[in-house]
Amino acid sequence: MSGPSAPSSFALRAGAARSTAARYGRRGLALLRRTPFPRPTARGWTVIAVGIGLVGGGLVGTTSVAVSAGLLLLVLVVLGIVMAFVVAAPLRGSRGTARAIVQVGEVYRERITLRGTSLPIGPRSTLLVREQLDDGLASVSSAETYAAVGPNVPPAVLDVEALAMHRGRSLVGPVTIRVEDPFGLLRIDRPVVAAEEVVVVPATTPLGAIETGALAGAVSADEGRVGQGGSADDSELRPYRPGDPIRRVHWAQSARRGELHVRQTTQAQPPEAVIALDVRRESYQRLGRDDLAELSDLGGDAAFEHAVVVAASVARALAARTSRVLLVSDGPAGSTRHAGDAGGLTDVLVGLADVRVRSDAREVTEVLPDVRGRDVHGMTAVVTGHCTAEQAAELVSATTGSSRGILATIVPPDPVVRGILDRAGWRTLVVPVAGAHAPGSLR
Repeated sequence: MSGPSAPSSFALRAGAARSTAARYGRRGLALLRRTPFPRPTARGWTVIAVGIGLVGGGLVGTTSVAVSAGLLLLVLVVLGIVMAFVVAAPLRGSRGTARAIVQVGEVYRERITLRGTSLPIGPRSTLLVREQLDDGLASVSSAETYAAVGPNVPPAVLDVEALAMHRGRSLVGPVTIRVEDPFGLLRIDRPVVAAEEVVVVPATTPLGAIETGALAGAVSADEGRVGQGGSADDSELRPYRPGDPIRRVHWAQSARRGELHVRQTTQAQPPEAVIALDVRRESYQRLGRDDLAELSDLGGDAAFEHAVVVAASVARALAARTSRVLLVSDGPAGSTRHAGDAGGLTDVLVGLADVRVRSDAREVTEVLPDVRGRDVHGMTAVVTGHCTAEQAAELVSATTGSSRGILATIVPPDPVVRGILDRAGWRTLVVPVAGAHAPGSLR
């Protein structure tokens, strides 16, 4: 008894052809689904209206010439639809950028690459490629160009440069292409590259005084308090207490002893720093016209923006002398916002890009206890618009664990405030808004 006969070569070729056709069919349907249907142009609507009128009039008047002419115009529209789809559907694009985080005043650069069909045959077309930018970015170079696509045509390239104008999160894109049929009857506007987010972080202002005065004094005091000598191996274990940083837990010894133990080192270490940004609107509305000159605004928004710049400048200066910088501010619904990373400033700057001034925000002295003693040790830098004597006293009492710190203000504080902070070992840094009458000072 003979076994089943092997399939013929014709059947194998037919199966392969069906598989290939099905694969390309699915690909084509996917391209059509994400390609918008062509919209008639003004010329297209005219041709459609004339074609329908000729067909209708020819049928009523039994005039075959009119019917044929109308059908020819309608066929021309259908042919335009097909050709527009053939050009627009296979198009694909990509966006290449060096970085997605830029500073206010810097130029954001990207390159858009557009590729057409990979088939050896097909129509060639010239289409409009356009990148969309929101209000936070101002175009430096042209954000649109005409590009040729088709078989054996190199990929089209659009280089976009935009100036970062305002801090926050801005959108670039989507990249859209506009395809018209050869007769100018129909148009397809199709997105080929999805929109992406660009984070614009605050700029910096010169803080030469903080480098030589306040920063050196505050940090060196913390280093002397944290490290009392000893070698790099000089450390001991003690039972875990609520508030101890998790990173100090000695997991091997904790497992051996049956309870959590933490390392208590005595070697000198670079301190960590907390930057507390005051986001209360009233702290920036109290600034008078003499303090801010033409920048005095009733809402305090312009003054707050300068305070954000000061916070970014202080963060960059502290990062060079501390092991970690942590940003703290009052978030919505009474939550404390934390942003910080070891060995870098990315999280802090992104946090400053998102922070907003609010009328219902808590005072800095209510926010600091949520972080001080739990995640960070070292110094404190408070950035605000104006500080009263009562607020200075509360600030000193709220940061007794770190007797050294910096108060960075936009306007010079009262002598009483300076005295309270001086007795507590704090430094006062005044960074006035550009154009203000009162010069900055440091003690």
